Amino acid sequence: MVVLKANQPRWRQVHAIIAERIHAGEYKPGERIPSLVALIEEFGIANATGQKVMRALRADGLIHTEPGMGSFVITPEESGQHRE
Repeated sequence: MVVLKANQPRWRQVHAIIAERIHAGEYKPGERIPSLVALIEEFGIANATGQKVMRALRADGLIHTEPGMGSFVITPEESGQHRE
């Protein structure tokens, strides 16, 4: 389990960790990220906190969620970026 700092909002810490994993390529474009349940277990957070993390990742344009399928890293095509 990842230990979070007590002096910062937990959802922001988890958001930053997942965003960094996406930017570092640990989660590649089009790849499914861990489920909400997996995030809850990994970070020891409440369900509501995990949902807030997922909403923030979607709002930042880092992931999209397909009901019943999971959440996936946005591809360059989805984000409007074009490869040269």
